[in-house]
Amino acid sequence: MKKINIFLLTFLMMVISVVSCKNKLEETVYSSLAESNAYKTVEDAEVLILSVYAALRGGIDVWGAYYTMDYLELGELPTDYGQDGSNSGVPTLESGTWGNEQPFILNLWEGAYKVVTSANFAIQILEGMAIDADAKAGFIAEAKFLRALAYYDLTFNFKDVVLNLNNPNEDLPLSPQADIIAAILSDLTDAQAGLPSYDTYGAGRATKGAALALRAKTHLNNKNWAEAAVDAKAVMDLGEYTLFPSVVDLFDIVNKSVNEWIFVVHSQEGNGAESFLASRTLHGTYRNLSYGSLVVSVNFYNSFDLNDERRSLMVNGYQDVQQRITVVGSDTLDQYWAAPGTVEHTILEADPTIDLNPNPQSFIPTIKYLGGYDRFSDNLGGNAGVNYPVMRYADILLVRAEGLNETGDQGGATALVNQVRARAGVADLPVLSQDALRDAILEERAKELFMEGHRTIDLRRTGKYIELWKASLEGKYPTESFSYLNDSKYYFGIPQREIDANSQINN
Repeated sequence: MKKINIFLLTFLMMVISVVSCKNKLEETVYSSLAESNAYKTVEDAEVLILSVYAALRGGIDVWGAYYTMDYLELGELPTDYGQDGSNSGVPTLESGTWGNEQPFILNLWEGAYKVVTSANFAIQILEGMAIDADAKAGFIAEAKFLRALAYYDLTFNFKDVVLNLNNPNEDLPLSPQADIIAAILSDLTDAQAGLPSYDTYGAGRATKGAALALRAKTHLNNKNWAEAAVDAKAVMDLGEYTLFPSVVDLFDIVNKSVNEWIFVVHSQEGNGAESFLASRTLHGTYRNLSYGSLVVSVNFYNSFDLNDERRSLMVNGYQDVQQRITVVGSDTLDQYWAAPGTVEHTILEADPTIDLNPNPQSFIPTIKYLGGYDRFSDNLGGNAGVNYPVMRYADILLVRAEGLNETGDQGGATALVNQVRARAGVADLPVLSQDALRDAILEERAKELFMEGHRTIDLRRTGKYIELWKASLEGKYPTESFSYLNDSKYYFGIPQREIDANSQINN
């Protein structure tokens, strides 16, 4: 925490790239701010609040930190369907064998606390500025939303964390999760009252709908079922959001500003604010120049109905990215990849006109972050312009469905789940018992929101984390033992460097 406090003034000198008007991404360079000449006008105050958004990207010099990529890895890899397609053996993050200096875990901790510290700093300065009262209230509301988002990420991934709402320099002890959640809800209640409508900023900055949505998700993960349902309904009643007609087209970059997106961390094509979602989730067998570490299991792929549109956001049965060929006698055969045990593998295996790779992959690549580009495009690195998705409307429909089911309204819950299923082209759920519907909602969240960073928190909330994660690992790696997976792995450990630096934290 001490180390994080030091970065604030220099952080205001970096390039800040966020949405500053409706549905548009603009890049403005601020390079001459100091305490002596800043924080006098509304324009200065906006620069200050944009620095808090910039902190969502984590460390200035840390590749892929926080909301550029690392948080996605933590939300997807150590789960019942996440898989690391780039490493041999049983990868550390996927299998839960990490230590408390694991880089992605460390980047989440430090990135979230940079947001907290910059939000605290912004609130402190804004409260003393002699500017228009409404503008001041709006900026403070944005800072509180961002602080709440950072603490949401911290407490639902680490449980008890350091609660710092006043930007002190002294060491602080860990606070119980209940206190963290109370602070999140307080910030979001304040924020939603002072934030504008979606039409003002779109999804790239905090709005009333974003604050209500995050409050609904906070209540859900605290098992305040009725409150979660009420807040989700409040988002719906704003009339600002809708399901985009195609879940596949939703992820095309031309649709990055449509109103299914409630809150995103913007990325930009070309130089500027970048994300690494495309390069880190497009596997190398599918496209060149990608790390492709984040894939999904074959069992998860096979769980989708063949008519489910969301299935086409994963790829299986495709030509080798290098377009290699195999010569058999006088025949020239294109080389293909497919995972055994899938429909595509069975079909291709029987096709004499292609060469099915003799060392087939045991996972399924995903293409949610292809962005509409051709897979052979050179434009699929950090500069692809793919936004990091934080909250979207389908998520909130499922949040309300879960809240309704837990409070006894199975009919209302089922109707909401069926809205999401209908968009994907799959049949409605029948009437189910509360227990069966609880499982169905968890499965629907997996299918709708896979590769969007929600799965670890969803599994923790439902109490099925270790059970489902362990069963998946045993299925993928039958010769390995995962007896070490127990409740101690429900949350990530506090990073060792924080323990070493903070005298109030006992190891």
